Amino acid sequence: MPDDPIEKLSVELEIYGIPQPPDAPPMTDTYLHVRRRQDGAGERAVMGLPAYQGEQGPPGRPGAIHQGERTTAELEALKTALGTEHTNWAYRNTDTNDQYVWTGSMFVIYHGVYATPGPVGPAPTMRPGDLTINGQKVDDGFGVRIGGGSAGSYSIGLDLPPMPKGDKGDAGPSGSIYDSVDVDQDIPPTNGDVLAYNAETELLVWSPGGYWIEEYVVPPSGFPDVSKSRTDTRAELVVVTIPAKTFPYRLDFTGGVDINAYSGHQVDIEIRRDNATTGTLVGIGIGSDGGGWSNVAIRAFSDVAIDPSNRVAVIEPGTPITLYVAAVKRAGTLRDWSVRSNYAQLRVRLLRVR
Repeated sequence: MPDDPIEKLSVELEIYGIPQPPDAPPMTDTYLHVRRRQDGAGERAVMGLPAYQGEQGPPGRPGAIHQGERTTAELEALKTALGTEHTNWAYRNTDTNDQYVWTGSMFVIYHGVYATPGPVGPAPTMRPGDLTINGQKVDDGFGVRIGGGSAGSYSIGLDLPPMPKGDKGDAGPSGSIYDSVDVDQDIPPTNGDVLAYNAETELLVWSPGGYWIEEYVVPPSGFPDVSKSRTDTRAELVVVTIPAKTFPYRLDFTGGVDINAYSGHQVDIEIRRDNATTGTLVGIGIGSDGGGWSNVAIRAFSDVAIDPSNRVAVIEPGTPITLYVAAVKRAGTLRDWSVRSNYAQLRVRLLRVR
């Protein structure tokens, strides 16, 4: 064989994976390419080359684990404290904005990883949008105020229109009626009182719980038997004291007394308030003209008109009164006259008013 070759071949190998069944080892194909040196043309030779999967290699290194920021001096000092267990710990150098990555024995420095912040950009253009309340668009009655700041800080103020009335909420907890501002606190309640409206104060006031009648009754045993001469004109029969009440009322009377008067004579019954002879006449019984014994019926009396709109004859709260009942001869001077207690009766009724 001559020493100088007449041709030189370049060998290029291409390796291809060969599909295998799941339980078979992996295989590859190796192709031998023969090219001519002048034009690269040549024949192609193919050679099968088996290959098997090797052992699992060691685990690769994790990525950089960022540990915060340090100065150059602090990073220099860290070199004496870090070991292999700190591999890939990374720091930002605040002096240079470089990244320092620990390899297990030294720092690898990546320059320019952390860029310095750029200048603040132009302020955004802010315009008000739509306002909707409960899904309904509000076209007017509201405004937006935008306030500029520094370093990209802005404030937005809203001027909202009156809110629409919402649905009725749940009932709140019950409060104390006794402490309510709608109740006149100067008038404490007494037993049986209810609240009533006072138009003058526009407050609720504690008032008697009803307009029932209170009654004072003088039975027959409370009346005397009286015999008078023809010259006597008056006989005091009964005194009734009514204590002060917490409510206003008017007086009403019923009952009667037997009086014996002869023809031409008239004896009446009168009830006066607070004075036996000069007090206001509040009750009366008109006797008959003679004829012997007769029952003189008693009723209330007023010499002025009374209606619900006035206070005539009203006994106001806190006022005690005394009633004097007497038999008074109105006519006749010839014969004696008398009063008997048989079946005598006086009922004093207190009629409550507002």
